[in-house]
Amino acid sequence: MNIDHIAAWFTRMTRNAAFLGVLAMLALVFATVTDVILRWLFATSIVGLNEIVGMGTGVAVAATFPAGAMQRVNLTIELLHSVLSKRKIGWLKVAAHTCLLIFYGLMAWQVTVYAIKLNARAAETVYLKLPTAPFIFAIAAFFVVTALAQIVIFFLSVRSALDGEAGLAGWSMDAEAEPDQKVGAKSGAPAVKVFWAGLMVLAVAALAIWLFMAGLPAMTAWAQANKTAFGVGVLLLLWALLILYIPLAVVMGLLGLVTALFYMGPGPALSVLGNESIGFLTNYSVAVLPMFLMMGSFAVVAGMSSDIYELAHTLLSRRRGGLALATIGGCAGFGALTGSSLATVTTIGRVAMPEMVRRGYSPGLAAGTVAAGGTLGALVPPSIPLVFYALLTEASIGQLFIAAFIPAFLGIGLYLAAIAIYVRVVPSSVPAETRSANWGEILSAFRKAWSTLALLIVVVGSIYTGICTETEAAAVGVGGAFVAALLRGKITRESLLRVMGETTATTALIYLIITGVLLFTFAMGVTGLPQQLTESVKSLAMPPIVVLSVILIVYLFLGALMDSNTVMFVTIPIVTPIILAMGYDLVWWGIINLIVLEVGLITPPFGIHLFVLKSITGGDVPLGVVYRGVLPFVYADFIKLILLVIFPAIALWLPQTMMK
Repeated sequence: MNIDHIAAWFTRMTRNAAFLGVLAMLALVFATVTDVILRWLFATSIVGLNEIVGMGTGVAVAATFPAGAMQRVNLTIELLHSVLSKRKIGWLKVAAHTCLLIFYGLMAWQVTVYAIKLNARAAETVYLKLPTAPFIFAIAAFFVVTALAQIVIFFLSVRSALDGEAGLAGWSMDAEAEPDQKVGAKSGAPAVKVFWAGLMVLAVAALAIWLFMAGLPAMTAWAQANKTAFGVGVLLLLWALLILYIPLAVVMGLLGLVTALFYMGPGPALSVLGNESIGFLTNYSVAVLPMFLMMGSFAVVAGMSSDIYELAHTLLSRRRGGLALATIGGCAGFGALTGSSLATVTTIGRVAMPEMVRRGYSPGLAAGTVAAGGTLGALVPPSIPLVFYALLTEASIGQLFIAAFIPAFLGIGLYLAAIAIYVRVVPSSVPAETRSANWGEILSAFRKAWSTLALLIVVVGSIYTGICTETEAAAVGVGGAFVAALLRGKITRESLLRVMGETTATTALIYLIITGVLLFTFAMGVTGLPQQLTESVKSLAMPPIVVLSVILIVYLFLGALMDSNTVMFVTIPIVTPIILAMGYDLVWWGIINLIVLEVGLITPPFGIHLFVLKSITGGDVPLGVVYRGVLPFVYADFIKLILLVIFPAIALWLPQTMMK
């Protein structure tokens, strides 16, 4: 049996396990919805459901990790593709997969140790008295399988590097095809050569770990005597490793572990690895993340995003530039369903760009509209990036969602104004004729979109009024989107597999990243670096607004270079304490943080949305045209950002009116 057959077997096995995990999440969703209905109608509830959802979600999410390893759903920064050869990139990715293997192995080891400790003291949940050890053993087992799957991917990456490839030669993971159909696409280097080359790489890694542990006492003494220099070195090393294709989760997790080793010693540092990861995985509030991801997937399957786009087009068709205006509205509606800016710009772009160009809109205006509208995907609640921010800072998810409402409507209004001004200044950018929709068409569009609008109102409204917790509201959203897809006849084997595949990949990616970030945040707290930076900023005696302006400029630059989620994950542990020390509100900073990063995504010359749009058009629209088309929206975003900085109440007033 060659490595391709082993990889095929692992792919099939891990995918089936992940699908069972997603089905378990769906079962927990409907249990939560049932609990909400019982509380509304009969003033009763399912006893201990929080414990069931917390533990059950932890196991279900862990079930997606092996499939995530096989699908290589790692967040990396690819800035060196145009600089290095494929062979060099291939060996860098071997190093990355080696680090992943070490990370997964450590996680499996420490979670198993933690489960053994829980079993020894017969630990139980508070209300239902459920033994917790079996749940943690199940999570540990999935980490073990993840490490085994990573061994397979490691040897595939070695073969790719030997063949001079930047990707995995002879192997591609296609969720829609059977793994065995992909075996033998390219045999590559001989198996014996791959095996011995892989063993040599692992031997070098083992030697490096041994040398590190041998020198740990001396390095610990230096690190504790030079805390500031050590902390700055860790931050520089973090960025260097990210640029060298090491996945974000691994960089932050391993650097957090190394830092903890210097300040706590091997035993306590390693125990943190297990404790932090299990505490995060089994936290009831964290279940909101996969639920909102599932809600977005089912909403897309049901065609809800198309309904919103059609409604916006019908209402705005009589305006000059109506299709561009409708695209902004469609992006806002799609973003409310999916919570992702990149998904919004990709999905709406494929529909709106060709349609606008076909109807006589200038390519620049069409591209600028879609690129800018895509940023609304992350801002309009419910927002996945705001969930990330809340989990990392312990801010209220509900308050962040409600705080985003007025800034989101402000952003929509400014974008619509930018289009209205643009088509007046450049009349040739849009067709001269406009067509007004009749009342029949408007009513028809409302009939199609009413369920989507009702779902969004129920989800966000239940959080605002305090009727539901964020997790319960997310469960209601999933249930509503699933029922809508079912009633519309959209639930098929293929659509279910697509939802499960999307949920698997995204859940595995995000949970591992946040686990790594939490370890890094814990380690940074141990070093005291954030506190030292805060004191350094205070010693400058600069007005807070000046410091804030500098931070925002740095964020704009970083947001233009890489994915906004990456920047958020890396910077939150360092920047947030400085913001709080200057007296700014945590919820307000979450909104500002998100907006400034999203502005970076459309800021020339490196905004990621601009390159995504160029790829969507097949390269037919030059980047210079895209740059000029997006500039009016960048100016509108700057106005929005300035208003929020000067008038924090724009974001903070609505959360203050929430019912507790």
